[in-house]
Amino acid sequence: MSESLPIAFAAYPLVLSGTALIWLMGPGNKCRLSWLVLVLTCGSIMVFAFLAGTWAFTSFYLRYIFLGLFAVVAGALYFRTKPGSVFTRERGSKITVLRFSVLLLFAVLNGLAIRSHYPSGKILDVDFPLRSGTYYVLQGGASAVTNPFHALSGSKMAIDIVKLNPFGNRADGIAPRALSAYEIFGETLYSPCEGRIERVRDSLPDNPPGHPDTEHSEGNYVVLRCAEANIFMAHLKRGSIQVAPGNVVTVGQPLAEIGNSGNSLEPHLHISATKNSMEIGLQFNGRSLSINSVISRGDEMQRRALQPAATLPRGSAAG
Repeated sequence: MSESLPIAFAAYPLVLSGTALIWLMGPGNKCRLSWLVLVLTCGSIMVFAFLAGTWAFTSFYLRYIFLGLFAVVAGALYFRTKPGSVFTRERGSKITVLRFSVLLLFAVLNGLAIRSHYPSGKILDVDFPLRSGTYYVLQGGASAVTNPFHALSGSKMAIDIVKLNPFGNRADGIAPRALSAYEIFGETLYSPCEGRIERVRDSLPDNPPGHPDTEHSEGNYVVLRCAEANIFMAHLKRGSIQVAPGNVVTVGQPLAEIGNSGNSLEPHLHISATKNSMEIGLQFNGRSLSINSVISRGDEMQRRALQPAATLPRGSAAG
């Protein structure tokens, strides 16, 4: 079952987008009111797939292709609608309860997906902990719509991060069997703030993709004390952790490498924060992340290399 999950994740946004397009292109002449309602209904499905679909299992760029295709088809169909008044006899037969129900459902889901970018409560702002490349939020945000597995496990503000290749995929294929095929595997994890190392674990093996270790859910991890909050970074590579409990670290100091230990289907960074044993939200360089957020770090790190080192610590908490 675990091995088939990447295929399901890859198919999820494609099926949603395809359903919206097929429904939109359904047969029959439509009046303009019918066209408008159908576009809004199918468009709400397409927008949800764009916002909350797991696109990195195929290509992140496909979301833009499907959205553009939808716009082209909707525009072409408009010119095939009946001219004149939008209020025709089709109003009663075509504008159905089903369409309005679907429109309402996906309008609510889209609202929740957008809202996930704006967490409430206490927020810890830290530096993004990965340095060179294009990174993608596979799961995250302050909503069960964009962060379902973490919400079910009680860590609803945790974030899972992978790295994208030039084709917009997080690996060489949908479900490769080699750890090295995943872009983020072996990537260096840097300290997101100044602080003290609280706990580490470094002894668990990296699982083959699709075979999670459910007995040790966190896998190898580092817990970093930062601005009276604890930052938890998990699923790290065995033998890669470079710090020990009690060590004081600075922003940008190497901590470990990204692996696939613990209850993890494939290599990724799991990161979350708690304060006084209560979960709080994370911002990275002032930005809150949710599913499909993309962070490009190469150009930024080159600019930083040409500037004097910063003197102010990262890790300011806001309530």
